[in-house]
Amino acid sequence: MENIMINALTIDVEDAINQAMRNFFKKEMEPTIRVLDNTIRLLDLFDEKNVKGTFFVLGEVAKTYPNLIKDIANRGHELGIHGYSHARYYNITKEQARQEIVASKEIIEDISGKEVLGHRAPEFSINKDTIWVLELLLDAGLKYDSSIFPAKSSRYGWSGFEKDIHYFTLHDGRKIIEAPMSAIRFAGKDFPVCGGGYFRILPFSLTDYSFNKIQQERPVNVYLHPYEVDTPPFQDFYMEQVSKASFREKIKLKTYWYNRDTVVPKLSMLLDKYKFDTLYNVISNALIINN
Repeated sequence: MENIMINALTIDVEDAINQAMRNFFKKEMEPTIRVLDNTIRLLDLFDEKNVKGTFFVLGEVAKTYPNLIKDIANRGHELGIHGYSHARYYNITKEQARQEIVASKEIIEDISGKEVLGHRAPEFSINKDTIWVLELLLDAGLKYDSSIFPAKSSRYGWSGFEKDIHYFTLHDGRKIIEAPMSAIRFAGKDFPVCGGGYFRILPFSLTDYSFNKIQQERPVNVYLHPYEVDTPPFQDFYMEQVSKASFREKIKLKTYWYNRDTVVPKLSMLLDKYKFDTLYNVISNALIINN
């Protein structure tokens, strides 16, 4: 009987508008209703395809839209944390990181009534220099992390890191489960694939090729953001800020919009062609097989 690979479907739940206003324009605001609407759009698609996934949610999104957290849980999906404010760990102190982790875990558990076991770092900001974050995760009662790209890019990644799901031993001797992001080797170098901007920008044929290649050895760890299915123009107050941005900032912000109208059709094809489940279930299966 053919062994069908089960892949991990994960969603990093954050709001593009409040993140852009904070990071580019230094203006604080709550997550907008678009993160709610776009996450529900993904939930409805997953219901239609009869697939379950893992939603790594920012604490500030959970606090602003608690009914969204209940909806995710009630539809049978796994909840994980994505930090509280999406602060990158290499930009904050150890104590600030602890607060981000603990606060988001407490909020999501209180709302959902379910234990949270998994974590994904904002912008995959766990690497050789921020490996101490994994100790904070264990301190907070988390069981696994899924933040490390075993490929080096300009913003994140850990070249040479183990690609399989495994127990990672910390400096203090404790172990945490790491479920690395998916990467593919080409011309002697590893490249991130199968998620986020890579999924949005690249043609489906290349994603499909990468899936088939990776599945020969391990499950694929797919990730998306709700804003990647958001095609209407942003609100006037945001567009006004963009008009005042530098040329370089405008180009960078526009790349986040590129090809968004292709995401739902490509995601639908992916869900029809391959098998998916929550990351927790994929991890459990992988560790049983590998051990």
